[in-house]
Amino acid sequence: MIDFRYHLVSIIAVFLALALGLVVGASALRGSVTSELRGQAAQIGKDNQNLRVQKRAVDQLNAYDSQVMDGVSPQVVDGQLKGESVVFIEAPGADDQMRAKTADIVGKAGARISGYVTLGDKYLDGNQLATLSELTDQLKPAGLEFPADATPYDRAAIELAAVLVTKQASSSGQEDPAAGQVLAGFKTANFLTYSGQPATRATLAIVIAPAAASNDKNADARNKALVAIPVALSQYGNGTVTAGNTDAAADGGMIKAIRDESKAESHGSTVDTADASAGRLTTVFALSFAAKQGKTGDYGIGSGVDGPMPTPVPTALKKK
Repeated sequence: MIDFRYHLVSIIAVFLALALGLVVGASALRGSVTSELRGQAAQIGKDNQNLRVQKRAVDQLNAYDSQVMDGVSPQVVDGQLKGESVVFIEAPGADDQMRAKTADIVGKAGARISGYVTLGDKYLDGNQLATLSELTDQLKPAGLEFPADATPYDRAAIELAAVLVTKQASSSGQEDPAAGQVLAGFKTANFLTYSGQPATRATLAIVIAPAAASNDKNADARNKALVAIPVALSQYGNGTVTAGNTDAAADGGMIKAIRDESKAESHGSTVDTADASAGRLTTVFALSFAAKQGKTGDYGIGSGVDGPMPTPVPTALKKK
């Protein structure tokens, strides 16, 4: 009879044989495997180096394009916004550098900049919606009416638009006491801050979208609140452009939300390349088209655009 010790010895012998086979096999294969891995690592190193070279070339080309655009833009936009005034409204999370560079080219186009309004995080805080609604009612200028179906954000946007922009050039440039009271009230309540003289009311507006798209559970609600602003500005002024980067035109971005709105409700124009020199030039063109021809469009490289810029492309105006 075969006893338990015989089984144990047999099992140990099998495992020893397997272990010996692995050692012998590994020793035989070690040289070829190591050589192949070294070859792959060397190729990866070469590929990475080539990618670095290509990236440097692309960066240099982009820098060159920007330098050329920045150099010719003042001549191209000269006079495009002559006689107009522009107010800037920054959404929470907007790029300050984008606003500054856009303001620079807008000024070179001949426009007066009335001021800068920056919405605070509190403006989009759902927990503050009742406070915002109550404040809007308290500060509402005489004669201003809200649609019956307007949401609290719609009403706040309409009130701000009514004191920031005007369709009458003759009404622009002078401090409006009622406008000043509205802006001061929103500022005191920490819903926004401002600089310059936005209460002098501009004829055109530029809204700077948040630099990053949002995909959290509150993204849709925040974007609806933000979209109400260019919609209202378009109703009370002669032209509005919402400017941002390509991320703002992606899912969860403000520009994407604007473009998804029904075309029946005018939201002005959008530009999703305002972080580039060409995009800022397009922003000026879009404002000019709105002011002079009443035309709007969605421009840039994101989904749903009408083209890279308004067409026909405006020509430089001759100085008199």
